[in-house]
Amino acid sequence: MRVLAASVLFLGMALPAAAQQKGAFALDAMTTPGRHFGAGYYITDALSLRPSLGFGWSEGFGSIFNLGVDARYEFLTDRRLSPYLAGSYNYMRSPYLTDSLVGVVTNDPSNVSRWGGGGGLRARLNDRFAVFADGRVMNSQVGQGPGTALGPQQLVDYGAHFEGALGLTFLLK
Repeated sequence: MRVLAASVLFLGMALPAAAQQKGAFALDAMTTPGRHFGAGYYITDALSLRPSLGFGWSEGFGSIFNLGVDARYEFLTDRRLSPYLAGSYNYMRSPYLTDSLVGVVTNDPSNVSRWGGGGGLRARLNDRFAVFADGRVMNSQVGQGPGTALGPQQLVDYGAHFEGALGLTFLLK
């Protein structure tokens, strides 16, 4: 019975989903570090530009500002399941960022530019909603560092770093 249910589910997701995306706008909610909400504009049915904006505040880290953009190319836009490739650029400003080189704090930049690329899979739920899973290799990672007399710090570790994310997209037609 489970095999039958799984087969029907995958067959239904593999069937064409009649959705023209060119010229459409999308709203994204993401779990990526620092960027949580974004928008997208489909230049073609397959290519979209997706700017994102994040803002956060915590007692330990203060105010954090994030601005980014993704370019995403989907391969099977007429299917319920569509793999894609994506490139990312992200700028983050935080008063508690410090550089780390092999675990040694070297600088206090307060901002970092991050870039990278990867891919993912978008699963269309209906003609308005889709979920996606994404994996990217970025040029650096931001993590929790040791505290100082001034408070906690966030370390920027440079070097290739994998990030995974889940998200929800709402398509405005």
